[in-house]
Amino acid sequence: MKNTVRRIAVLLLACATLFGLLSCAVEPEKPPVDGSVKETTAETTTAATTKGSSKTVTLRIVSMNAQNADYDTSEEPTIESKYQKLAAAISEKNPDIVFLQECNTAASAEAIRARMTDASKYALVSETGATVMVIYNKEIFTLQDHGGRKIGAEGDENGSAYERYMVWAQLSHKDLTAPIVVVPIHVDYVTKACKAQLNTIVSYLKDNFPQIPFILGGDFNAEIGTVSATSLTTEGYLNAGATATEKIRGDEKTFPEKSQIIDFIWYKRGVVYNATAAKYEVMTDPLPTDHRPIYAEIVLSR
Repeated sequence: MKNTVRRIAVLLLACATLFGLLSCAVEPEKPPVDGSVKETTAETTTAATTKGSSKTVTLRIVSMNAQNADYDTSEEPTIESKYQKLAAAISEKNPDIVFLQECNTAASAEAIRARMTDASKYALVSETGATVMVIYNKEIFTLQDHGGRKIGAEGDENGSAYERYMVWAQLSHKDLTAPIVVVPIHVDYVTKACKAQLNTIVSYLKDNFPQIPFILGGDFNAEIGTVSATSLTTEGYLNAGATATEKIRGDEKTFPEKSQIIDFIWYKRGVVYNATAAKYEVMTDPLPTDHRPIYAEIVLSR
């Protein structure tokens, strides 16, 4: 009996000693004597608590000038066959965002959307008076807000040939913390008006959405020298056609009639996410429009 008690006592003493050693091993670090706080980085803190903070997403984008889609058959037998061919070309890229120009009416843009493959997963953003629209994939995006404004009027101080409108959509991606703003572009072909309208768009975005990524795409009605001489470059926007890692027919003319490249996709990083162009392609298969659509993949990463 005495031996049993002795064994139990020894065992209890050993356990107590081991517990003490373990407690010392995991004791939390004491704060400095001067009361200062040990430095940490915001990145480390945010990564542990922010939804989607470590995500990288690739956005597939198509930009297409539909050449007056509401009335010009563009040598197709009917408007219906034109809509079908344009929709098929867009669908082939399985896009997340589509920039449409020269649809002229929301009804014609909706007709193209309705004929896309898996049309039910896409939604249209349009504004009264505008001939530019956005189609977005609502399975990955939620539309937070949208709007528009006139940026040029026929015969204004910049010599605009037509009324021009800005349209924007603020989209929240299911895997990203910060939203993005996307803008379909169709500015005037008069050089002074073109530059003034692009500057107006950039200024509006800077004033109203100062911290999130932007993607702009469409018919800029000017070649790169003119477009680059605007606040797009001074405000840090990048041309996907120039910066993409992979390029497919990147030097093809997007407006063959005048042997010009006047269609672009430009992007800008935000505070939370970086933006880079992974792929850029000029879609050269014959389509019922006088422009060649362009396709880009923009990567957003923390």
